[in-house]
Amino acid sequence: MDANGVNQIVSALGVIYSSQSTNDDRRQAQDFLETVKEVEESPFWGYQLSRPDNKFDNIVRHFGLNLLRSAIARDFDSYDLEKQIAVRNWVVELATKVSSSDPHYLKEKVAFLWVAIAKRCWGNCLGKEGQDSLAVQFTDEQKLGAWTDMDSNLLELWNYNASTRELSLIIFRTLFEDVYLLDDPIVSSRNNVLSSLCPEVTTSERILSLKYEPNDYLRMFCASQEGWFVRWAGFLDECLQQLAANIDNEDYKNYTLRILQTLKTCLHWILPIAFREVEILAKLSRALMLPDPKIKTLATDCMHVLATRSFSEETDFDDVVGAIFHRDGILMLAEVYRSIKIDSDDIDEQEYSLLKKLVEMIVGLSGYLLVGENTKFKLPASADIPGYLELVLETTNHESLIISGLSLNFWCALLRRDELSSDSIYEAILPTLLDHAANRLLNYEDFDDENIARKYLSLDFDSQPDSHLFLSNYKKYMDDIVRIIVCKIPNDGLNWLESRLEQFFSSPLGQSAMASKKLVYSGAGAEPYIYGFLQFVLVEASVRGVSRWQMWYEGDDKDNKNEYLTKLVESLCERLLMLQINDPILLRKQIQTLVQFTPLLKGVSSLMFKVLERVMNSCTFDYPENADDDERELIRDLRTSGGTELNRLAYLMPDSLTTILDDLEVAIADIIRSGKLSDHESVAFKSFLLVVSQRSSISNKQDRFSSIVDPELAAWSDPATEKGLLELHWFMERLGIVKISEYFQSRGITAETNLLTADMDDTGRALKTELKNHWSSVFPIRATRIFIQYSIEKLDHSSQMYQDLLALWKPRIQPILPHILQLISQIQAYHDPANWRDLPEEVQAFVKDSCTERFWQQGVSIQSKDSFMEESVKAMHSLRDFADSVGHIVRYTREYAYLTISSISELEETLYDIPNIASLLWRALAGDSVGISLHSWRHMINLVLRNVIKNCPTKFTAGFLGELLPQVLPQVDALLTEKWTQVYQRGLQLDGNEGDESLSEEMMEEHMLRQLTAVVDRMLIDLVGQLGNTPLLPRQLESRQVIFRNKAVLAPFLQLLCHIIMFKDTRCSFNAILIIRNMLSDILGWDDEVDKYLCENLMKALLEVLTDNFFVDAHPEAGYALTNLYVSLRANSPYPAHVLQKLLPTLTTKELTNFEQVLISAKTLRQRRNAFMQLISKVKGDDDKTIEKDRKKQLESASKRKKKSDGTDVMDDPLVENGSLNTLFGDN
Repeated sequence: MDANGVNQIVSALGVIYSSQSTNDDRRQAQDFLETVKEVEESPFWGYQLSRPDNKFDNIVRHFGLNLLRSAIARDFDSYDLEKQIAVRNWVVELATKVSSSDPHYLKEKVAFLWVAIAKRCWGNCLGKEGQDSLAVQFTDEQKLGAWTDMDSNLLELWNYNASTRELSLIIFRTLFEDVYLLDDPIVSSRNNVLSSLCPEVTTSERILSLKYEPNDYLRMFCASQEGWFVRWAGFLDECLQQLAANIDNEDYKNYTLRILQTLKTCLHWILPIAFREVEILAKLSRALMLPDPKIKTLATDCMHVLATRSFSEETDFDDVVGAIFHRDGILMLAEVYRSIKIDSDDIDEQEYSLLKKLVEMIVGLSGYLLVGENTKFKLPASADIPGYLELVLETTNHESLIISGLSLNFWCALLRRDELSSDSIYEAILPTLLDHAANRLLNYEDFDDENIARKYLSLDFDSQPDSHLFLSNYKKYMDDIVRIIVCKIPNDGLNWLESRLEQFFSSPLGQSAMASKKLVYSGAGAEPYIYGFLQFVLVEASVRGVSRWQMWYEGDDKDNKNEYLTKLVESLCERLLMLQINDPILLRKQIQTLVQFTPLLKGVSSLMFKVLERVMNSCTFDYPENADDDERELIRDLRTSGGTELNRLAYLMPDSLTTILDDLEVAIADIIRSGKLSDHESVAFKSFLLVVSQRSSISNKQDRFSSIVDPELAAWSDPATEKGLLELHWFMERLGIVKISEYFQSRGITAETNLLTADMDDTGRALKTELKNHWSSVFPIRATRIFIQYSIEKLDHSSQMYQDLLALWKPRIQPILPHILQLISQIQAYHDPANWRDLPEEVQAFVKDSCTERFWQQGVSIQSKDSFMEESVKAMHSLRDFADSVGHIVRYTREYAYLTISSISELEETLYDIPNIASLLWRALAGDSVGISLHSWRHMINLVLRNVIKNCPTKFTAGFLGELLPQVLPQVDALLTEKWTQVYQRGLQLDGNEGDESLSEEMMEEHMLRQLTAVVDRMLIDLVGQLGNTPLLPRQLESRQVIFRNKAVLAPFLQLLCHIIMFKDTRCSFNAILIIRNMLSDILGWDDEVDKYLCENLMKALLEVLTDNFFVDAHPEAGYALTNLYVSLRANSPYPAHVLQKLLPTLTTKELTNFEQVLISAKTLRQRRNAFMQLISKVKGDDDKTIEKDRKKQLESASKRKKKSDGTDVMDDPLVENGSLNTLFGDN
């Protein structure tokens, strides 16, 4: 390498790292350095640049090492033996020359190069014959190429000096990570050899001989009989002794960390007798007791690996797991746990991280308590299970919710195992566990930032949505614990609850919660509300626990016990009825809680009638005189919630209510006539009477149905309604826009007027009141939906009750369905600016304002919530309130129209046997789509399309989907593609000078787009399913036939999938890949045109994902999909190879040929996938930072996989649909 070349490289690096360089200069320098990597001599240049003897600075040395890395990754396999050995010797030489002054990243890089070569050549002479071959004689050249002396080289490093000893440990750690933890494509192709050599050099020959027959071919790779593990254990012992005497000895501290890092990567696979002989568990225990958080953290990791690994011999199990569970072991863990003191006002992140790892390890041991009868080994009789449970309970009560949450899955699993939870050892902890869980069933988001738990949460989570998700799951687990414990010990549980309620409501806090007419709901001073709300949550969990007991308990004394429990429940219900709550939100919760008693007490009519009375009172809760808008809104929510609970009572105890149905009809008629209710609130009372009459056993069901339903449905044929649906201008007049326009003209409002600054006068307020009353009954869509949904909610479709209702609904729904579709059409047309052209300019401006969706979203909106609410309150007193109110009623009506279609789809063939209904429906939904926002698209797909797909009877699937999907899929695809393109363009155009407002709008738009894309993903899953554990439903099997065997449907379906795969949203891309993986076997080889499309488009999409590190989480599944696709198509045609080379322009014919030979020789899909991943890795040529980042991410994932026990961790975020939009009563 000439001096000029060196100077050019050094100069280019200087330009890149100089703060004086321009971006253009840096780019030119970077381009030059990239060309250097392509030069054939680049590995030698890399060696020369990285040699310490040449006195280059660390930046130049690091670049030199990168040159070597790039050459090894790209070309090592194509080098002849002489060049391979030369490169190998350079790396060995560089390793011997590391010094104590070298920064850690240089040592890591040298270790990485060493392992990169070892993965490719170490043991390659063993080849296909493997270690069992007895007839093969290897030549000296073969041995040289197989790096048979690598172990000797490592031993030389160990003995050479302190720095090289440290490096040898880093090399082993990196090697073991690649072989055992990472999904490394190179290792995968040589896994048998590498996973045999690692134990061979690590374990002593004597111990190996106890387990295996001697193998001379493997032994020739070993430099000593001792093995590395004994060597490491001895040195660890020396380090611990030195640190016990002087914890500040940095050299021994560093060695200890390196040894523990290496042990962490091998303790899960090395023979147990190897670590038993050197007493590694005792050494880890000593490390745990040292006052250094880094050492403690790694010792904890090692102990976790050791304690949760598999064992084949009971002696090994007892010596490790049994020793940890021994009283001394539990005491040691408890001592370490209690020694970690954290100040919530000044959290030491290192200590806090240690605490999390320690608790994770402690809780990880719980798997040995949950083992079944067929488990290989059980804990020895000496195991201190009570001590262990007390320790876990202590962690559950930690003030950090993350720490506390680590054990919740264990407690729930334990409580569900009857044979365990009924054991006296476990029963003894139930009261304490119940108290802990009850104390934590709080809405922590309502506390102010000074709350201790909130202080920890602020450190644990970067975003509010993540924190919210965690807290939601945390509460679910705590609720489960309370519920199941009350189920296990119902008498004690209910007495405990009674005492707790008495204690709270007699306290000053409880008295304040009851007496206040307006509590503080969050922040400072919110304790009365937060803890008052908690009491009702505990009652609900306990009541559900008793319900569970009734299903679970099978003892002979069940009737007697049930009778006694019913009396306790009655007493509890009566106590709640006596509570006089004045705050609307807390009163709403009290009403909801009272209704939860219905399943248990529906036979106790007198008490439940009191509950009914309380519910009806909440529906008519009076508005105080001079109440402000906020207070009126809270009371309106209370009344609306009361209506929902009223209908819940109706379907839970219809027969009991039938006895007083006539009286109820009279009372409700009086309430409606009183004028106290809005039209919406009246609907709730009418639907209550409808549900009671139709769910009970009375004889005149049809007459009662007609008397309630027909007057409401008749409004659809009212001339004013029909006129309002006929054309857009009549629709707008029906909304009151003409009256608003006239008022605006009287005020001199023009198109340029800022409505937010124009105050509302008395005339405006009078008009607003008039319109508000008008809007509540402008279209009968809400009553229609409520009546349908409430009447059929949770009914088995095969039941006679459902069939009777179906016979009543079908002839009534089909005639009004065109009106509902026309209503949707007019609302969509209302949002299209092209339809406003003939309106006066000031009306156009008003309509535009009314179409603006205004909402605040945590984590996306830059404007603070307080600022947003302040603006909203201000708008209510200005003329903009007209625009906001019209916009609200339009969107509210559209949403109810969507929900109504969804409910109609649950009426079997009612919707589906109408001719051309799919086209009529889609024309209404998206015929005029210009003004449909992303938010509305999401609701439309979620509420309408997904439900009409899922509810379609199988006999209509072919006709309905065959007509609907060719219209839906291309339009949705075009929408998503257009919007994602805009996001990409905006991303490229941002220059950092945008104001907060514009940036917030862009963030909100992108957020909505991601939500919409996710909903489209779910719709596609509804249609064809996705790879996973869930079997396909009959309707999915039917729709797969419609889609896969009709190219008019399949083509847009595949195009949409390919685009979603490429959109920059990892979760959506990942789900789309799982969908395609679940389809490929059914669509490949069926049609040449389809195969060609898949080859050109799906292969492109998958390669785009695999060559972009943005999608790193989706790479494994994308690799499998691409491998399946390529192998299946390549078996019949050379075209896939042509396409692959076209999509990867740098791929040479020789590389392609070698790659395909590997594919042919590979025996498993995983091996083929790894061959693909290796090929793509070469083509990508990732930079150093990307490789390190990807490696770190893979190691974290591997660590989680190793630690994951049965069940789901509290921090998991499963993609589970809860169907909340499609059910009115929840899951209770």
